[in-house]
Order: sequence, then structure tokens, then C-alpha cells
Amino acid sequence: MRYGVSFSLELPQQVQMAKDAGFDYVECGFGMLSRTNDATFDAYRQALDDSGIRCEAANCFIPGDLKIIGTDYAREEMTQFLKNGFSRGAQLGLQTVVFGSGGARALPDGVRFDDGFRQLGAFLRDVVSPLAAQYGVTVVIEPLRKAETNMIHTLDEGAMLAALANRDNISCLADVYHMWGAGETFDDIRRLKGCIRHGHISNPETPNKEAKRTFPLERDEFNYGGFVSALADAGCARCSIEARCYDFPSEIKKAGKVLCSL
Repeated sequence: MRYGVSFSLELPQQVQMAKDAGFDYVECGFGMLSRTNDATFDAYRQALDDSGIRCEAANCFIPGDLKIIGTDYAREEMTQFLKNGFSRGAQLGLQTVVFGSGGARALPDGVRFDDGFRQLGAFLRDVVSPLAAQYGVTVVIEPLRKAETNMIHTLDEGAMLAALANRDNISCLADVYHMWGAGETFDDIRRLKGCIRHGHISNPETPNKEAKRTFPLERDEFNYGGFVSALADAGCARCSIEARCYDFPSEIKKAGKVLCSL
């Protein structure tokens, strides 16, 4: 398994810390990647070059102001946003983009579920897939908790949306935090063998409710090995930490030790 860690590209100093902690790659936000100024992008790219690792993944694909359902999702504003993000990503080694984007993909009032679902499928098939393919990128659908969006909450629903898109570079992600919120198990990952191309790991059972979804800091605090094993059984070879962090220099070292021990 290749391990990565997600953090803002506005924090280029954290790239070397991730490399020193044993991580194979880093992950950033696609929306910021597309929209940030050249100086910020160049500083992040230089940090990657200096460290010798790449930004293989990006999350937060479509920002909330670029609505999909009930819109002309192939409009110039949308395609230019995608092109800019993919072209910049190509300079960083980008291979996978995570389609969470709860606000952008939400079903608006007055739109039937089946119509909205078909529109998401068409958006991924006709707009996203061709542009992503030009840069060798796979887009993975991320099921989210019900509090975050009003559709696509389980791995099965994500897999069905990917099947509707019916493109080789449209697949799914398993995020242990969202899975636990939906009552899913590791066997749900295994059952979808071949459908899961990326993973997000965190501690979803943090006792302190104010510190939910935290970095893996101790091997015995959660069954991280079970999650990673299920990903591997499903054919997924890449997994990133996506979690809240309170002290990056300290926590990245602990998290690296936990994941490297699995």
C-alpha cells in the first residue's frame, strides 16, 4: 500500500515533513489547485521537487459555487476550472482526484432524485472523464455523510454512480470516516473488488467529539490494519490520511509510524 497525507498546498513546508515521516506522496485540494495564484502554486511545486515526492492525489474536486445538478454542467466556467486544475496537477504528478464535493453535487429542491442521479452520471461521463483522460487522471466518487450532502452516502451508491458513468477513469473511494457514519464494514469494501481505487484513512472513533476524524496516532486506537487489508483485497493500492491535525510536525511522525507498521 502506498500512503499519503492530505494538507493545504498553502503549507509547502509540510511536504518535506511528510517525506521524512515515510509517506510516499501527498494530497492537496483540487479547488485550490485550480484557483490559487501562481506564486502559491509555484512554492508548492518547488517543495515537491525539492523533496522528491509527488502530489499523486487531490480532494475537494468541485467547489460549492460550481453547482452540477440542474445546471449547464458543461458550461465554460466549469470546463475552464477543470482544465486549469488538471493541467496544473500534471506538473505535480497528479493521478487521482476525489469527487466528494457535497455542495456542488447536492440535489436541489424540486429536482427528482433519478433525474439528479442521471445528471451526475452524465457530468462524469461527458465532461469530467474526457478532460481527466487527457492528463491520465482517475476520478473517484466519495460517499459522504448525510449531514454533508443529500445523495451518494454509501459505497454501493458510489459504485452505482460510477457504473452509470461507465468510463474506465471513473471509480470510487472508500473513506473510513464516512463509512463508519453510514454503518458500513470492511466487508463492504471487499464486496466491491475492482471498484475502489483510492482510500482515506483517519481515526473515526475519537472519544472527544470536538476532535473527530483525527490522525492515526496509536496502532491500537482503531483497526487501521483491517481497513488497509480490505482496501488491498479490493485491489486498491493507495490510501491517504484525510483528517484534522492539531500539531502537524508531531502528529505526522506518529501517523507515519502507525501506517508503516500495518
